[in-house]
Amino acid sequence: MTRSLLSCSILGLTIVTLACSGSKNSTSPKTPPLGTVGIVGDQYVSYGELKDNFMSGSIEQEYTEDDLVEFLPIYLDYRGKILDAKTAGYYADERIKDEYELYSKQAAYAFWMEQEIKPTRFNEFKERYDYQLKSKHVLIALAPNASPEDTLEAYNRIITARNEYLAGTSMEELDAKYSTSRNGRSMGGELPWFSVGTTVPEFEDALYALEVGELSMPVRTQFGYHIILLEEKRDRYPEREVSHIFIRRNSDQSKIDEAFKKLNLDTNWNDAVREFSEDTPSIQNNGYIGWVNYGSRYDAAFIDSVMNLNKNNPFSKPIQSVYGHHIFRIDSVRSFKDESVRDEYIMQLLEDSDSFQQNNAYVVRYLLEKYNATEFNSNVSAFADFIGQLDTTSFNDLGISDSLATLTSTAFETLNFTVADYLNYLKSNYGSQTNVQYSPNWFNNFTQAVVDENLTTLTLNEYPEFSTQIKSYQDGLVVYQINEDSVWSNATIDTTILLANYENNLEEYQYDDRYYYYMITSSRDTSLDRAIEFVEAGNSPDSLFARGFRVGVTSDSTGIFQGDPFTLLAEMEPGTISERFEYSGRKGHFLLVEVLPSRRMTFEEAFNRLSSDYQPTREQKWLERIRKVYKLQSFPAIVRAQYQAEQKTP
Repeated sequence: MTRSLLSCSILGLTIVTLACSGSKNSTSPKTPPLGTVGIVGDQYVSYGELKDNFMSGSIEQEYTEDDLVEFLPIYLDYRGKILDAKTAGYYADERIKDEYELYSKQAAYAFWMEQEIKPTRFNEFKERYDYQLKSKHVLIALAPNASPEDTLEAYNRIITARNEYLAGTSMEELDAKYSTSRNGRSMGGELPWFSVGTTVPEFEDALYALEVGELSMPVRTQFGYHIILLEEKRDRYPEREVSHIFIRRNSDQSKIDEAFKKLNLDTNWNDAVREFSEDTPSIQNNGYIGWVNYGSRYDAAFIDSVMNLNKNNPFSKPIQSVYGHHIFRIDSVRSFKDESVRDEYIMQLLEDSDSFQQNNAYVVRYLLEKYNATEFNSNVSAFADFIGQLDTTSFNDLGISDSLATLTSTAFETLNFTVADYLNYLKSNYGSQTNVQYSPNWFNNFTQAVVDENLTTLTLNEYPEFSTQIKSYQDGLVVYQINEDSVWSNATIDTTILLANYENNLEEYQYDDRYYYYMITSSRDTSLDRAIEFVEAGNSPDSLFARGFRVGVTSDSTGIFQGDPFTLLAEMEPGTISERFEYSGRKGHFLLVEVLPSRRMTFEEAFNRLSSDYQPTREQKWLERIRKVYKLQSFPAIVRAQYQAEQKTP
């Protein structure tokens, strides 16, 4: 193909993705159905189909009676192209099938995200948004790719810690005894107040599922195993938009007192910021530091200081934090004029949160949970035990018994996958590696891969309307390709017609005066100066690169470039070098070799222009054939009648 099939929209078609919902009739009745506005072959086009495709999926696009009437023949031609493509076998073309399958899968990921995952997560996120939580946890660090032995050991330790808490040991003692330390500090312990979207999803889900005073079961996150105690739960404090005057801890504290004194004497806030504040980034914005709330990036005590201020005061008294000394000003408190604005804000928080990622892996995890995916770990372990007893063997050379091969490895929805399926996956993805390199994480990859492989089918089973979207794309692909082959491709053009057009219009295919020149460019003045000196000394520009000059050298004689700096060529004499110019971010000079006189193009030189000139005629002839072969009929009067009736309906 000369252009990517994914670029259907640049074809020049008015229609790109169209839902041919009215094309299900295989045998036409003698009388067209009521409201038929067009006929293509044995298929009838309804007013509703015409209108839907004119709108191209936009429920807000306005249309007039004339718009629809003008669109009717365009749409019928499009439907005729689809029939022509079916007749020519384009729907069986492997290139189109491959691209259609790729699109279908990616569209399915987006469909799940928009139709189900995002609304479901939003409702959950919105419920959690109203609350802030205080918790403690014990964390035993464990790498995501830890071995089964290390995983089991960490799990048993966290269970032991949980049992000790239930027996009366405090979380502080358990943290000191069991939590992993990093750089001398516990990775567990007390956590500050925070709300939804602040932490990783597994931790957040477990925490919001607890009642106050309840301890969780072990929770596995990317950091390891946790047990979590929910200490308190309260209504959310609204975020506060804050500015401050800041003095560093090691500065003279009297500066903050002086700033406070001047503010009380009616010194303008912005003037006080510029005179006293030592927070350089915020000085440029009159002390503005942004929104502050529990769970934001600041120290917990700093957040408490801000959130406990009287919002009605023009500014606070001097306050000390771990950062230094502050005078705060509350610029605003988060509020919403209505529920829709609040929902929009919460949706943005969701999309920006650590617990939500709009990617394929997130969709796979969601679907595994939705369909209660079951991993038959004992069967997978039997496979791992078997290969562990072998001498070094690549997976490509590995064979297993029928009894092991038929065991179920994983299952979800109505799909069942065996150990043999797992081995085939390993051969495809890790075939050259050996059994001693086997990693248990490969089975997780396999589970995700089978969801990916069956995603389109799962989507169609859950959302039958998805078929309309992918069918429309498939139609767009085949129409693009048949347009490419029938109208645009030089490989399928009748050269005898072009030759006749050439011979009958010789005066149209002429070269004007052309300039054979070198263009020498560089981003560095010194490099360009040295190169020009070399050329002025009588050396050929062709040898610049070989001599190590760091310049670009191009030559041309076709005369296809227009505008600056190429207008300089008309002012030059052969053998001269132009003044310096700038082109595409570089500096350069022309060396004009000679001026080539105008002459007639040969047929080969004119071929591309001849093809382009003939393209409209070629397209028209193709459309005329389609209209004749598939007996296209258009009924604009019915379009007008239907539109007028529609406008009268309240």
